[in-house]
Amino acid sequence: MKSPFTGGKVILEKELRTHEFRGSNIEIMHHYYRCQDTGEFFSDTRLDELNLNQLHNRYREKESIPYKDEIIQYRSQYGIPATKMSLILGLGVNMYGKYEAGEIPNISNGRMIRSICSNPDIFRHFFLCNSSKFDEKEKTSILKKIDAAIEKKESLTDEAYKEYAALGHVSRGEFTGYVKPDLNKARQMVLFFASQLEPFVTKMNKLLFYADFFHYKNTGYAISGISYKAITNGPVPQHYAGLIDNTSDIVDRKDEFYPNDITGERLIARADFDALFFTKDEINTLMTVASRFKKTTTKEIVALSHEENAWIKNIDNHNMISYLDAFTLKAI
Repeated sequence: MKSPFTGGKVILEKELRTHEFRGSNIEIMHHYYRCQDTGEFFSDTRLDELNLNQLHNRYREKESIPYKDEIIQYRSQYGIPATKMSLILGLGVNMYGKYEAGEIPNISNGRMIRSICSNPDIFRHFFLCNSSKFDEKEKTSILKKIDAAIEKKESLTDEAYKEYAALGHVSRGEFTGYVKPDLNKARQMVLFFASQLEPFVTKMNKLLFYADFFHYKNTGYAISGISYKAITNGPVPQHYAGLIDNTSDIVDRKDEFYPNDITGERLIARADFDALFFTKDEINTLMTVASRFKKTTTKEIVALSHEENAWIKNIDNHNMISYLDAFTLKAI
């Protein structure tokens, strides 16, 4: 990056700054560049997007407004077209379509969508109260889809427990990097690092931390939505043992023995990494982290993680780590 004013060097600056958005004051870590020669400030598309993502995410969190993917998921679980969903909710087709495309609903619409659509039983009751908008054939078809969603929800107990055991139960927000925790992505991240580096479990935990937090640092979003906490050996996934156990079908654990009766478990891939779970930017992040720590020993990466504010601020009580601390990463 060169200064648009002089062609000289620029400095990346960041500071906590409060922005007004839809009547709310939202504090974010605002990023901008400073021309080293003139002292003038400027930005670019990447920083503008990072700042805007933070602003929108914190506003949705503050006002309990569902995210784009959540709104789409609400409708998808019922197998109902967007045009029909807009009728059920009493929203215009164009307005509802904009919400699925990423526009932030106003507070009343956002909370209404979340409260009604997130629970199939409540959604069924709401639909019946507004079923006069549909003929009998449509009504019967939609009720069948809603009842199927209710049955599916009741049968997901085991799957939900597996996700909890691997990822932890944390509401989407600053402790998940503002993405919905995704067990498939978390599993594939473990597989990626196992195939690239064959790390010990302790090092794997740090690789996952740096991948998620480095991606948040650059985009305002985590990759997996894993929640992390601080323990003696550095930042780790909240349920790191459960996560590693969940990958036993794709990653082998090999015991290795060392002098003085010290042992360790090395993680070795036993399946092919599936890049289709990730965006291009997410793949670039994984590759960057793998390259950065390829020659870093377990002991060294633990030491590096102990220098991170994310760990220092939370180790005394083994607290959860906010993704907002990603902006102070030092090792990468």
